[in-house]
Amino acid sequence: MKTIFRKIGIVSAIAMCFLMAGCATHITGPAQKPTPAKIKFGEFKNVEMKSVGISEKFASFKANQKALRKIDEILFRDIKYPFPSLKRVKKGSDFSKTADRTLQITPFVKEIKFIGGAARFWVGPMAGSSAVLMQVTYRDSSTGQIIANPEFYRKAGAFEGGFGIPDNKRLKDIAQDVINYSLYNK
Repeated sequence: MKTIFRKIGIVSAIAMCFLMAGCATHITGPAQKPTPAKIKFGEFKNVEMKSVGISEKFASFKANQKALRKIDEILFRDIKYPFPSLKRVKKGSDFSKTADRTLQITPFVKEIKFIGGAARFWVGPMAGSSAVLMQVTYRDSSTGQIIANPEFYRKAGAFEGGFGIPDNKRLKDIAQDVINYSLYNK
């Protein structure tokens, strides 16, 4: 009888190790904090921004697609504060070919693991942490020079709970990081 319980215990421990390893989030933050832009953004007459892009490796997951749409929505709504005359570049399109000097902004999600509310409710902490690593390229259209290329990182821990509320808040936070960086460098 002891042998059966011992085997069940060993099998349970192994299963738990696999379950925990499958839930781990391996996304890490940038090596350094964002550095100031080479040119103040206020020097540009025009500002254009593309839709938020995503690495192909992470694009196929439904939860990540939902998170990407949320980041894009928040970013375009709130980036009007530092750039009231911002022009949105349609998804799949290129920046305009104007002779005027333009600040071109390209936000790109390099890595993401998003845990939605349903997964958080049913699986809880076992679903793992949500995390997003986003890079935003600011380019001077007249020279083609990248004047800033900061990376931003946000993570919601697996045990923060709240039916996905912390996970969704990190999407708002990362969009706000981009806005704050833009304001700081204006």
